Amino acid sequence: MALTAPLLGGCALQAALLAADLAGDIPRNHGPSNAHLKPAATEACTKQAAQYGSVYIVDVQQRYVDRLIVWGSVTDSQQRRSTFECHFTTSVVGFKLRPIHPAS
Repeated sequence: MALTAPLLGGCALQAALLAADLAGDIPRNHGPSNAHLKPAATEACTKQAAQYGSVYIVDVQQRYVDRLIVWGSVTDSQQRRSTFECHFTTSVVGFKLRPIHPAS
């Protein structure tokens, strides 16, 4: 019994982390919806990402009532090198570029 307690603690921690991650998927009611701005969000985020190479949009989601999130990747002349996450309300309000690390 004493040996299973740490395992249960680990399961509880994993469940809490999963719940916190899923909570980000729940739309929040803050301000008017901007779902109609998906084309503008895609265009603005593409323009932002284009500084780093050719852009491929993977997905556009409404995570919050007033915020769209655009995900994609950027390819330079040789290979896909980065992924990005772009936050848009009525303009780009956040942009994260992450390198893609090849599998070992």
